[in-house]
Amino acid sequence: MLPPRTSKNKNKFLPPALTELEKVVGDFMEYWGFKNIHGRIWTHLYTAANPLDSLELMKRLNVSKGLMSLALRDLLHYDVIKEDHIAKYGTVFYVANPDLFAVITNVLRQRESKMLLQAHKSTVALKKMNKTQIEAAGLSAERIQSVLDLTESAQLLLKTF
Repeated sequence: MLPPRTSKNKNKFLPPALTELEKVVGDFMEYWGFKNIHGRIWTHLYTAANPLDSLELMKRLNVSKGLMSLALRDLLHYDVIKEDHIAKYGTVFYVANPDLFAVITNVLRQRESKMLLQAHKSTVALKKMNKTQIEAAGLSAERIQSVLDLTESAQLLLKTF
């Protein structure tokens, strides 16, 4: 078991269970195509009773200012986190977006829709081949049509989210 980490505030400690959750969420986000640090930051912001600034997050996670800055920018871009307020001297405090459904659908729209569009374009190019070319390549026109239908349905589904 890991020893509890402390935060900037000397009166608060970070329980080992939070460290474990941070790791699991980081691994999950990494599996989903993000960086591990994104999940770790999100975990702290989502579970925090109050908004946190980048310095507090850097101390909690033991990461550099550069890594924190890049990760916060990415999370803001995908609307996973939000700026809560700007304190005296320009310190920005962040919170996790509490609408998890909106976060997930926004990420899907921004990232997966691009991949679906590329898959659709490639499938359309295959569909434009004549019967002789399709047969010479050992392809199935019916399966090509099926992939085209699938990409169009998936694009429509993402738009409805």
